Amino acid sequence: RICISFNSLSFLCAYQLGYSGPTLILIQSTSRGEFGAFTSHAWKESKDFYGNSDCFLFQLHPHLAVYRPTMQSRNFMYCNSYARSKGYDQQAHGIGFGGTTDQPRLFLAENLMEDCQASPRDLTFDNGSLLPQPSSNGDSSFGGPPPSSHRHYFEIQSMEVWGVGGKDIVQAALDGRRKARELRDEGIRRARKVDKAQFLDDFRSGAIDSKAFAYKQQIDGRADADVDERNKGAYDYEK
Repeated sequence: RICISFNSLSFLCAYQLGYSGPTLILIQSTSRGEFGAFTSHAWKESKDFYGNSDCFLFQLHPHLAVYRPTMQSRNFMYCNSYARSKGYDQQAHGIGFGGTTDQPRLFLAENLMEDCQASPRDLTFDNGSLLPQPSSNGDSSFGGPPPSSHRHYFEIQSMEVWGVGGKDIVQAALDGRRKARELRDEGIRRARKVDKAQFLDDFRSGAIDSKAFAYKQQIDGRADADVDERNKGAYDYEK
């Protein structure tokens, strides 16, 4: 098992991104539904869909169903955090499968709490419900009406992410995740070092003015400013 009991996309990504092996996401909703997704492709952050046809969506409860790729679309998987774009891309921020960036077939929102969605139809996977269908009295049931194309919102009761494969496959995937983290941390370290060096160069060259020095220059020579010797050279203004 890769991770369990997380409450934000950033926490999930910390465990999932860079893991190079197949992964299985299991979700239990507050409406008693059990469903999820499988993919063999490694996870990465991107504003675009990626992945391959070795993936599928499924429902475990109240019915057992598997929704495989139709090959009408290649929008297999999607992982776009707010931190990646600072929100400027105007796209859904979270994890998605199928559908479009505006309306994924299965979508786990950024905070993994609100706005999670599961639609019964899209062009990437076979049609079928992921969530329990409400009966005529409004309760989730085993035999509700046929699925409609509108989106269904749900709340996550619990979720787990599992690495799939034999011992060697899982270990290789974990090694891949470790190397990805090391590369990311090294990139952050280098960026910080460059930023500090650039800041000092800009400061020395005058590209960045010191507010303290600029303030002193502005009041130097003003008729209404006298130096108060008793206060160790502090500026004293006439009123």
